[in-house]
Amino acid sequence: MTRSPLHAGLALGSAFLIAGVVALAPPIPPASAQSQAERICREQGLKPSSEGYEYCISQATRALEWGKPEIAYTMARVTADARDACLEYGMTPATSGYKSCMERETHARRLLVFTDEPQYGKEIAEQ
Repeated sequence: MTRSPLHAGLALGSAFLIAGVVALAPPIPPASAQSQAERICREQGLKPSSEGYEYCISQATRALEWGKPEIAYTMARVTADARDACLEYGMTPATSGYKSCMERETHARRLLVFTDEPQYGKEIAEQ
């Protein structure tokens, strides 16, 4: 019986020691917006060496920094769709024609995505 309070004290002291170490440990930072954007773009099949990858990364990173992950995924999808369209047109990757196609298609598709969004400012002002 004399050991029971001793064991309880050691267990309680150990718990406090572990809690103190955990509390003082530096927090694990969340993944950076850029690394998340890279993952999102890769999930859409865009490879680091492919045309449009840098565009996807820049747009997705910006959206994540603004706290809009849904836009990051949308921009990655827009870039992948533009890539698919340019390939269907018969464009050869890494050519100036392909690059022009990617610029044109990503721009047009981005406009389509964002013009389909509801415009709440108008409705609120009319009421």
